[in-house]
Amino acid sequence: MDEQIVMQGNAPERSSGWGALVGGILASSCCILPLVLVSVGVGGAWLSNLTALSPYQPIFLVMAAASVGYGFWKARAARRAACASDGTCAMPINSRLNTVLLWIGGGLAVVAFGITLITPLLY
Repeated sequence: MDEQIVMQGNAPERSSGWGALVGGILASSCCILPLVLVSVGVGGAWLSNLTALSPYQPIFLVMAAASVGYGFWKARAARRAACASDGTCAMPINSRLNTVLLWIGGGLAVVAFGITLITPLLY
């Protein structure tokens, strides 16, 4: 019965990790993503169209922040629910992947936010 509760708690946790990653990528799509794509050799006229997403960056940042916060909150709740009364805790299988996704998505969002703050000072 306890395993079933932990498995049900993993679905929203896992989706929030992917949501954080997508939110981070979208938040960085106007400034970081074109730089990365050009650095690896991907280019073209369509690349300049990514700056059209710049007005939506605050929405993407909020989406990424909400997904990261919810994901870490659900991960903590799942770990608490998986712990037995004798102090042993079972780690959900996909917890490591979800944590990596949350950190990458959150990191992308923080870098995108930092770049939008620093860019006006450079020009």
